[in-house]
Amino acid sequence: MCEIMREFERKSRNEGRAQEREAIMRKLYAKGMDCSTIAEVTGQTVSKVETFFKKQALNKG
Repeated sequence: MCEIMREFERKSRNEGRAQEREAIMRKLYAKGMDCSTIAEVTGQTVSKVETFFKKQALNKG
């Protein structure tokens, strides 16, 4: 049971970090920063940043 709780906590922490990273990427993009700079700042690949924003655009429209 303890192992299950530890795994749940680990996943929750990782999800929280991912949500925070996405919020930062959205803010940087809104300020006019390009995808390669956002990738450098957030530690993501340019491909991941571009994919994130493509998904965002698809979800809006």
